[in-house]
Amino acid sequence: MGYTPPPNSDQSHYVTLTEAVKLGYGAYQTLRKRINDGELPAVKIGARVKVLRSDLDALATPKRPAQAEDLEVAVARIAATAPPLSDSQIRVLSGVFVEQLQKRQSVGDRVAG
Repeated sequence: MGYTPPPNSDQSHYVTLTEAVKLGYGAYQTLRKRINDGELPAVKIGARVKVLRSDLDALATPKRPAQAEDLEVAVARIAATAPPLSDSQIRVLSGVFVEQLQKRQSVGDRVAG
């Protein structure tokens, strides 16, 4: 018998690590490692560690180059789950985001070159 998500489940739904494994997001220990490494945000509710499905989806690596529409959808999803930010926090976040993209691009250039 396979896993059946709760009714009305959406991307803002928390799942346990066991549920995430059943949904195909990776092995239990891999998910724990990603949490410990800070790659996957998690909360502890009672004795259980839970993660947002949208955060699990963000870990997925696309097999094709992202299209502009895909990027807009991804940004909208992230923005929808973000806490309210001040203008100065938005500026800092924008700067950090651009810096990380530039680092990633320069690593990709070195690998391709």
